[in-house]
Amino acid sequence: MVTLVFPMTDDSLPTRVSLLSRLRDLADDTSWKEFYERYRRFIFQAALRKGLSSQDAEEVLQDTVVSVARGIPNFVYNPAICSFKGWLMTITRRRVADQLRRRGRQVPLAETAGDIPAGGILVDSPFEAAWEAEWESNLIEAAIDRLRLTISPRNYQIFDWTFRMGRSTQETAAAFGISAGVVRVTKLRVRLQLEKHLRQMRREPWPEGCKP
Repeated sequence: MVTLVFPMTDDSLPTRVSLLSRLRDLADDTSWKEFYERYRRFIFQAALRKGLSSQDAEEVLQDTVVSVARGIPNFVYNPAICSFKGWLMTITRRRVADQLRRRGRQVPLAETAGDIPAGGILVDSPFEAAWEAEWESNLIEAAIDRLRLTISPRNYQIFDWTFRMGRSTQETAAAFGISAGVVRVTKLRVRLQLEKHLRQMRREPWPEGCKP
């Protein structure tokens, strides 16, 4: 029989807009810790996708957070310019280029600061495709974290076994001592809830507009 893992407590899941506003206060350690925990894996993986080692990707992560801290006090809300996602992508991309230079590796022309248009966003590069893929992966993980807070421990465990661990319906039914039919219904219900969370999170973007 499977031992159920109970969900973590809800920390009220403050809106991303609220977090962004609080980051203007560089002395707000709680908000900066939240930002770091939310985006460290995302930035780290984006750097790895560019062929950097784990050590170099860690340096990119640290340098990116420093750059965000320097730029956030002058953040200007302007819907006509860019999204926070694009702004963060540009910062990360610059830090990746810096790291490549330090290692004596050639930096593609499209990765250089000189190619940044007036809106402050680097565009049309393989990095953008990798960034979008990692952003989507990070969004799914965030939605799963939110899902864990809204369903029963047993249903989450069934979801974890089938969706994330790849266990079959029959294996899951045997492990939990329930019928295959119950597993199928539970999987469907949880999947629908996950899709609902994803739709909701996609409607809650960072402010559409930023200029460092």
